[in-house]
Amino acid sequence: MRTYPIPFNEEARLRAVYSVPGLGEENSAVFDAICEATRKLLDCPIAHISVVEDDTQWYKSVVGIELDRMPKDNSFCVHTIMSGEPMVVPDLSTDPRFEAHPMVAEGGPGARFYAGVPLILSSGQRFGSLCGLDLVPHEAPSDQQMAVLVDLGQAVVAALEGVPPTPVDQKEDETAKSTFIVLVGHELRTPLTILFGSLQLLEATAESGANKPLMGSARKSAKHLIDLVETIITYSDASTGELRLNEHVCSLEDLLGDIADLSLPGADGVLKSVSVADDSLSVPVYIDPDQVRLALNALLLNAVNHGGQNITVGSRIDGSGNIELVITDDGKLDANVELAALYEPFVVGGDIINRDTRGGLGLGLPLTRKLVELHGGDFEVIAADDHTSAVIRLPAWRVKAAQAG
Repeated sequence: MRTYPIPFNEEARLRAVYSVPGLGEENSAVFDAICEATRKLLDCPIAHISVVEDDTQWYKSVVGIELDRMPKDNSFCVHTIMSGEPMVVPDLSTDPRFEAHPMVAEGGPGARFYAGVPLILSSGQRFGSLCGLDLVPHEAPSDQQMAVLVDLGQAVVAALEGVPPTPVDQKEDETAKSTFIVLVGHELRTPLTILFGSLQLLEATAESGANKPLMGSARKSAKHLIDLVETIITYSDASTGELRLNEHVCSLEDLLGDIADLSLPGADGVLKSVSVADDSLSVPVYIDPDQVRLALNALLLNAVNHGGQNITVGSRIDGSGNIELVITDDGKLDANVELAALYEPFVVGGDIINRDTRGGLGLGLPLTRKLVELHGGDFEVIAADDHTSAVIRLPAWRVKAAQAG
């Protein structure tokens, strides 16, 4: 799997990058001078100005080493652009995020120290970083050094945006924001739908003994909605379409138990229960639990509304040590369904057996994919003859980071 996260607003970010007229691969003395100043400031042999595009990273200026365009798997700066704050790693080989990184691990160049600041355009979008690198560990730079590095990064942006930027198609950005709002709106409406359906069934079955699990599901759906609204308000930036993570160590066992402790009515009105797989892991992980819970809820609700009768949620470790969170139901996808299309907004994917498309299947999966990629992970739907599984795959370092903390 990939070794880097993807910003939630990647499409809008890339449009902003491509609109900057001074951002060609040709160099000028001012950028070399800024890199030289960075190298001296941080006492590093290497400094560069990186530009992070769709699949690759290239360099506006490099001093101290020869670097060509490289895949993002080999980049540290893809991590730097995930926030507006500097990223400092005194020893990359001891950081769980980077110890297996191709630029750090045995057989690579042996990078050890990294200090960089994101380069932020006037639009608020981040296109790359100004950073220093060394092949030996360093002490963390002082606050004063980092303040100067931030100023140097602002000088890079000022030099690039000195020429009036090429007008960006504002309709595209508005479309991106609208898509973001619709995707989140889908998740706002779905818990309310479940809440309403649960209460309807509660009223109809008040004497049947089913009221307790239904009341619990109604309460959890309402709590999910409240938490989601708070998360959006706290961690999203409407001006850029960005969503930021609030990461900390949490219990995978508690997370899955919370997801599974539901009894929900499907689109056909039949009550379905969710169980935790017997072989699930019980390990701590370093994630944003609210966002991962949101992704799992989207998958679970798809399974409840469109899947078979038996639904399980579980976790496991793959052959590379990555964490897999899996929601499985015994529904069967039609052979004509294009699985790749399921990850795109507003696409249902074809005819579906055992899966009623009323209510969607067009938005929950794309939102899940974006939230998983924000964590540096992968997401896929796997269709077998007798079941369908939705798999969230998170990088192995998120277990190591939790254990180290």
